[in-house]
Amino acid sequence: MFGLGPIGRWFQRPEEPAKEASAGLNLAAEDIAELAAVGKQVAAEYGMSSPAVLSANLQRLIRRQVPIRALRAAEVSSVCGLHFADGTVVLVRGRHSGDLGRVAVGIQFGPVRVDDFHTEAGQVTLDVSYSGRHDQLCVLGVTGPR
Repeated sequence: MFGLGPIGRWFQRPEEPAKEASAGLNLAAEDIAELAAVGKQVAAEYGMSSPAVLSANLQRLIRRQVPIRALRAAEVSSVCGLHFADGTVVLVRGRHSGDLGRVAVGIQFGPVRVDDFHTEAGQVTLDVSYSGRHDQLCVLGVTGPR
């Protein structure tokens, strides 16, 4: 996925748990299957949101200067999807009250540009600028272009 070699291969593991996975743990086959299902769910929900994957996608967006087209509300309160022209959606939340509203208004009145991003303590922060204003948004996840 996303051309990231080992990370993409990690998500393509066989669905059946290995027999030796319970070696020394004394787990029943049902327990192993349940743990494998939970692991698959966690990987699907959070695996693509690792700081390394976020950073790789943000570097691509900045390098190619992909324009931001929209900011749309997500299903979670205070979280929005930042939609780029190439189909990439970056899930963000504001660091302060009103950040997302200002960015949404900025998109309506002119171009919003991604200037840079920072990774600190496992959290990725996105620097955006528009109409002479600068804001920082917390990045939570990303989906690639479709």
